[in-house]
Amino acid sequence: MDFHFEVVNDILVFDILNKRATVEISGNVKNELLKQIDEGMNKVIVNLEKAEYVDSSFLGILVAGLKRATMKDGDLKIIGLQPAVKSMFELTRLYRIFDIFDSKDEAIKSF
Repeated sequence: MDFHFEVVNDILVFDILNKRATVEISGNVKNELLKQIDEGMNKVIVNLEKAEYVDSSFLGILVAGLKRATMKDGDLKIIGLQPAVKSMFELTRLYRIFDIFDSKDEAIKSF
C-alpha cells in the first residue's frame, strides 16, 4: 500500500508510506485523496515524513487536493518534510501556498 489514512476528530490524516512519492503512486493517492475530500473530509493533513523524494506529478496531486479542499471550505496542510522534499517545496515555491508544520499535533491545532 502506498498510503494510509486515519481520521482524528474531523481531520483526515493522510500518511504517504513510500520513500519516493512519484508518478508510480500518484494515481492511487489522487483517487483516494479526492474521494475522501468529496465525501466530506475537507480538513486534510498530508504526512510526508517517510518520503525522501517527491516528483512534479505528486506535487500536482497536493495542489489538486488543496484546491478541492478549499472549494469545500476546508484546507490541506503538510507535515514531516524531509530535507530534499523541503528543497523541492522551496524550489517550486509551494511553501507559499501550503501551511507546513513539523508535527501532526501542530497541524491539528491549526484547524
